[in-house]
Amino acid sequence: MIEHEKLSGGLFTITINEPSKLNSLTLSDFTRIAKLIQQADADDEIIAVFLQSTGRFFSSGAQFDYFGEFEGMEPEKKEQRLRSEIATMNVYVADVFAQHSKPLVCCLNGPAIGLAASLVLLCDIVYAMNDQVYLLFPFSSLGFAAELGCSVTAPLKLGINRTNEHFVFSTKIQYKDMLQARLIAKDFHLRPGKTAEFNSQVHTLVQESLEGKNRHAMLNIQQLLSQKDALVRAQGRETSVTLPFWLHGEPLKRFKQLQTRQRKHRL
Repeated sequence: MIEHEKLSGGLFTITINEPSKLNSLTLSDFTRIAKLIQQADADDEIIAVFLQSTGRFFSSGAQFDYFGEFEGMEPEKKEQRLRSEIATMNVYVADVFAQHSKPLVCCLNGPAIGLAASLVLLCDIVYAMNDQVYLLFPFSSLGFAAELGCSVTAPLKLGINRTNEHFVFSTKIQYKDMLQARLIAKDFHLRPGKTAEFNSQVHTLVQESLEGKNRHAMLNIQQLLSQKDALVRAQGRETSVTLPFWLHGEPLKRFKQLQTRQRKHRL
C-alpha cells in the first residue's frame, strides 16, 4: 500500500505501508510512487519530497506472487505482458526520478532489496535510522541485470569497484560501506521499532534546514547537480540488456523457487 500526505511547511511524504509483507512492492506500486513524485513536482506549495516506509524493512523488493501470474501463460501473451509491464514500468519510473525538480529525501529505516534499493539510490539525500540498514541488489542471483538506473547511480554514489563486487556477487552493501561512501547523510541512531519517530525526526530536520533558503536557488542547484542525462541514457540500455532475461523466463523460474522455498532467499 502506497500512501501520501501533504504536511505543513511544504513537505510531501510518500509512504510504503505494508509491514506485514516487509513492504514488498508490486509493479503498480513502483508506478504509483512515480506518479506521486510527479504530483508533488507539479504542486507549487511543495518544497521537498520524502520517500519513507514503515516497520522494520524499507522494502524487501518485488512481490513474488505477482510473477506467478505468468506461469502457464501462452508465450506470445507472456512476452507482450513482460514488455508492456516490466519494460514500461522501468523506463517510466526511472524517467520520473531523472526529471524530478525538488529535493527527494529517503528515510531509510531498514534493508532495501532489488528495485527498492534502486529507488534509494535515485534519492538526493539518504538518512539512516540506525546501523542495521543495508542495500541488496540480487540481480545475478535472480537471473537478470540492473534496473531503474542503478547502473549509473550505484557507481556514482558507491564507486565502480565496490559496485562491481556487490552487483556481480549479489552481496549486501552494508551500513559501513554506505557510510564510507558518504551515501548516508546522517545516522539517527534509533533502535528498531522506532520508524515513525525516525520519519518524524527527518521531517523536522529537513524543515529546519530549509528555513530561510531561497526556493529558486534550491531548485536551480537541484537541476545543476542532477544526473538526468546519464539516467535517461541508462533507461534504454538497461531495458535492452535485462528484458531478454525476462523473455527467456529465468527470473520467473527463480522467483518461483524462492516462493516455494526451493531456493534460499538472500535476506
